[in-house]
Amino acid sequence: MILEKIVLEKERELEELKRGRKSLKSRLGAEGITLIAEIKRASPARGLISRDFQPEQQLEAYIKAGADAVSILTDEKFFQGSKGHFRKLREKTDLPLLRKDFIIEPVQVYESLFLGADVILLIASILEEIMLKELLNLAHGLGLEAIVEVHTLEDLEKALAIPVEIIGINNRNLNDFSIDLGTTERIIQELERRKLRDDYYIIAESGIKDREDVEYLKGLGIDGVLIGEALMRAKDPCEKIRELGLK
Repeated sequence: MILEKIVLEKERELEELKRGRKSLKSRLGAEGITLIAEIKRASPARGLISRDFQPEQQLEAYIKAGADAVSILTDEKFFQGSKGHFRKLREKTDLPLLRKDFIIEPVQVYESLFLGADVILLIASILEEIMLKELLNLAHGLGLEAIVEVHTLEDLEKALAIPVEIIGINNRNLNDFSIDLGTTERIIQELERRKLRDDYYIIAESGIKDREDVEYLKGLGIDGVLIGEALMRAKDPCEKIRELGLK
């Protein structure tokens, strides 16, 4: 019957959609520190970061510099992000794209898929464990990867209770926006104490501004870094990435 053929074709198209994601995990598993370069115009902590905001030019610079993946803010009210920018940038690169937003409901995971995201961010501190698990399982079911972001040991407990593969350690306290790179060290020490460090990919996020910071984090054995403000403020993002010793 024609209806059965249509349904079979739609199932095939959906499988193709799910298979077409670009893997961040494969990059994290490679030698060296993986660089996730971020595109953002503003933040509640720092205000307007980029006055002459040119997301396409920023993406081109990241590609030229050899970034392994790109994070794009889509929150409009607080970060002046744009879903429209995300769609346009998706068309211009095959690098894994992280949708950076405050995902609290399943509909946002579906939305991320259709925006063209490969990876989503799930923030442990704003989600109950049951919802965190639901969102993570949904993402994996749709072929998306997820970074589960933690800042405290309490957040880490939530992450360890679900099938997480990538842990992002945010060095920024989202309550007062203070920065402490020691956050990454404390979380890693706890994972090592439990003999769990090798079970997860670890990404250090926020507050990374110079080569000294990168070397400190590298010494902790991280797999990747997510850097936004330092690159957005740089006159030459390519040169800044070289200065950081990442490429």
